[in-house]
Amino acid sequence: MGNTTRRGFVGAMAATVGALTLAAALPAQASAVEAPLPSTPQAYVAWLEAKQDPAAVETIAQFKALPQEKQEKFLGYLNKPDHFKAFMDVAQSPTAKQRVLAGGDIVINKEESNSSNSPSAVDMGASHSVSDSIFGVTITTVKLGVNYRVSGSRVTAVLSGWASHTNWVPALSFEHEPIKNWISADPGNNAHSETVWTGKFAAYGTWSCRHRMWADQDGLKGGYLKRV
Repeated sequence: MGNTTRRGFVGAMAATVGALTLAAALPAQASAVEAPLPSTPQAYVAWLEAKQDPAAVETIAQFKALPQEKQEKFLGYLNKPDHFKAFMDVAQSPTAKQRVLAGGDIVINKEESNSSNSPSAVDMGASHSVSDSIFGVTITTVKLGVNYRVSGSRVTAVLSGWASHTNWVPALSFEHEPIKNWISADPGNNAHSETVWTGKFAAYGTWSCRHRMWADQDGLKGGYLKRV
């Protein structure tokens, strides 16, 4: 699948984990669940190529670079949401930074960064993203961000909120609710962005997760994905 439109930039937070882990938790555009996962490496590459999406080019190259044994193992992970709980444990935890699964085949990582859109740092942006990868190949990514204005040590306005995603899991589709933005009351005074992602995975059902992040004059303060 392609990416939803995103505005501006912002800091990013990335987490990586096994394919269908994210399925249950991650987001996307409204669309019907696609056909079951291709059963061979060749069929998966053909499915990616049929998307005719420039964003899939790197994924195809990375997948083709894997040895045959890993390609087949990759498809096995891709077709099962077994790592969902572990993914959610890390995604929701304020302290967990990394978890290694399946003997190192799947790694969950989280990173944070921020940026400003002007030299005076009056207009700022922050984002929270979650990505899952297998053997180093990114399969799904969802991002939620907020652009906001500060004056001194206070957030004075929320300019916009945005969300984006990519999805290279054939049996999975995503959609997200309209984004909500607000400034929290004192003493927090944070710019917030929130949406609910719904993932529909063939043969495994539907999962929904609330995605929320918040930031202040210093940048990103926190974010999470939480099952709803």
